[in-house]
Amino acid sequence: MRIIAIANQKGGCGKTTTSINFSACLNFLQKKVLVIDLDPQGHSTIGLGIKTQKGMLTLYDLLSPLQRIVPPFSQVIRSLKPDFDLIPCNASLNALEEEFGFMPNYHLKLRDLLNRICEDQRHYDVVVLDCPPNLGILTWNALNAADEVVVPVEPSFFSLHGLAKISETLQVVNRSREVPLAVHALLTLFNSEVNFSHEIYDEVKAHFQNRLFTTIIHEHVSLKEAAAAGQSIVQYAPQSLAFQDYLNLAVEYLERDWNRKLPEKELGWEQVFKNHFGPRQISDGILFQFSSKTASSVEIAGDFNHWVPEPLVRRNQDGLWQKVISVELKTFRYKFIVDGEWQVDPSQPTQKENAYGGVDSYMEFA
Repeated sequence: MRIIAIANQKGGCGKTTTSINFSACLNFLQKKVLVIDLDPQGHSTIGLGIKTQKGMLTLYDLLSPLQRIVPPFSQVIRSLKPDFDLIPCNASLNALEEEFGFMPNYHLKLRDLLNRICEDQRHYDVVVLDCPPNLGILTWNALNAADEVVVPVEPSFFSLHGLAKISETLQVVNRSREVPLAVHALLTLFNSEVNFSHEIYDEVKAHFQNRLFTTIIHEHVSLKEAAAAGQSIVQYAPQSLAFQDYLNLAVEYLERDWNRKLPEKELGWEQVFKNHFGPRQISDGILFQFSSKTASSVEIAGDFNHWVPEPLVRRNQDGLWQKVISVELKTFRYKFIVDGEWQVDPSQPTQKENAYGGVDSYMEFA
């Protein structure tokens, strides 16, 4: 389970918009996702279509030390769609700033809650924490609970001014952690027609270097419309450029995560390569094959299906997975998705760089 904090002490940087739509696109890519709304304004809650009514249980009820009986998760976690859940919040969360102030290890309460969620057999691939626009107790909890943090930066003078503060805070947090937070930066609300936006990009790139996502989130009116409708961009406008931006971000994140795991060193894929399971032309189209005895699901996505994953069929106990796809293209890029993880075809040596800093398998037929 990866825990990602979306954090920046500056408001108006697209933090909640990113929390909602990044999470929804990860779910679109078949990840099981939990969003935790840590902002007392409850904007992620509202933006995902949940109205907090009087008496409704929220994150406050799970974290407050004044609760004599902590409610079961089933009464708090809201299912938005299959494998996409939310822990909502409202203004009552403001009280935690005072309640936690008198407790030992107050900064670890959210981490303890996430451990309880795991013990409750609720298995998530990704947990996204939407932090409030400040560096108070709630954000401090998020940074201590997270594995990594995404810092949204919009192109303005004030956003640059705040980078030093958030960077200083992350350094302080990392001093008390056994494993340092992985830090990513994301350009948001970007208008490519404004020269100042490109100047800000250069400044942020110089500050974060390869930790800056290649993906840029541009200004799109559909993002505001989706929030007003209480929907993610996946639901509201799946054909929009805004959806493509956030889908690109989700794919790029998963590629970074895959590179971090270095599976080729663990699985010995050089043995798979020797079996020549690469794509083959047959009368009905292209035969794609993959070999894995341990995988529970294998899918394929590429230029030929607009990068929408399609399942392969397991043919035998030896772990041979196959699918025939009618492909009109003579050249195309593609990837396999094995148990939810995106990866290149280990049996196809030809690869090409993609727009997200990773590589795709590449095939060319005469």
